[in-house]
Parts: sequence; C-alpha cells; structure tokens
Amino acid sequence: MLIGFIIAVILITIVPGPSILLLLVVSLRQGTMAGLRYTLGVLAADAVLLTVSLLGLGAVLQGSAMLFNIVKWAGVAYLIYLGIKQLRAPNEIKLETNQKVQAPFTQGFAITALNPKAIGFFVAFFPQFIDHRGDVLAQLMVLVPLFMSLVFVIFAICAFLAGYSRLLFENHAGQITLKYGAATGLLGSSLADALVQKA
Repeated sequence: MLIGFIIAVILITIVPGPSILLLLVVSLRQGTMAGLRYTLGVLAADAVLLTVSLLGLGAVLQGSAMLFNIVKWAGVAYLIYLGIKQLRAPNEIKLETNQKVQAPFTQGFAITALNPKAIGFFVAFFPQFIDHRGDVLAQLMVLVPLFMSLVFVIFAICAFLAGYSRLLFENHAGQITLKYGAATGLLGSSLADALVQKA
C-alpha cells in the first residue's frame, strides 16, 4: 500500500496544474531560490489544508455550497490576477541575482490554499491508503510527512531545472513564449476552476 501511495503522490504532483505552472514561471523569472521559496509556500498551504481535512472541517467545506463557492471564486480571481500580471510583465527576464523577489512564498501559499479542488482531494485521497482496522494516527504520522517530502522533492527538482534553463529564454522569442504561455496557462486554469462544481 505504501508503494501505491508513493506512486499516486508522484503522478498527482507532476500533472500540470496552476501550482506547478506558477512554480516554473517564478523559477524562470526570479531564479531557483525564488522557486524554492515558492515551494515552501505550497507546502505550508498543503499543511493547513491537510490539518483542516483531518479535523473533519474539509468535509464541512465540501458540504457547504456557500463556503465552497467562496474558496472557488477567490481562487479564480487570484489566477486571473496572476494571468493579467504576466501579460503586463516586461518581456525581459532579468538575470541579476540581486533583483527584488516578488513574494514567491505568498504566491505559493495563495495559489494552493485557494484551489477549490485541494481540500476535496485531501478528504478523498488519504482515506484510500489508511487501514482503519489499525492505528490511524500512526499511519498518518508516516503518510503525511511522506506526502510533504515527495511534493518538496518534485517541486525542488522543477525549480532547479527551470532556474538553470533561464538562459534559454534570453532571446526575444523565448521571452514572448514565456510571457504569453504563462498568461494563457494561468487564465486557462482560472476557467477550469470556475467550472468546478461541488461534489
């Protein structure tokens, strides 16, 4: 069961979505360290959502149409804001190491915490890998740190690869591709989240 859990987490984490898309944008524009700070923001949000879910509040949120829609539309608005911000960003990717970092931790936390599918995911995902005939707390003490570690490793690898790929986007075509590709992805994610319905 543990192997199945590891495989499931890896597959779910590498599936393209707003969190990993913004990670690539942050790492390309601001460097690997900014990508790692963004990753810590994602993990902090995951920890909050996991806690909320395990306390049973996730089921409450899933069951309340009003609360679900508040989180959903806040997340949609944030993705639209990020997409517009990309469209308004300069084409040039500044490669100076002392450039001002645009709060990557906050971006990582917000884009994860405001994902309308996240709490539903945690509510539905973890019970599948828990043997309720055994010590549930002991199993969670293994699964939760393992989940967080796997997400960190995968996001860190992406941050390093994107950070060291910045030179590929120095030319004008690369800069335009990054700018409009990121904006399209974020705005597309906002549309996808807007279509999510409460289960």
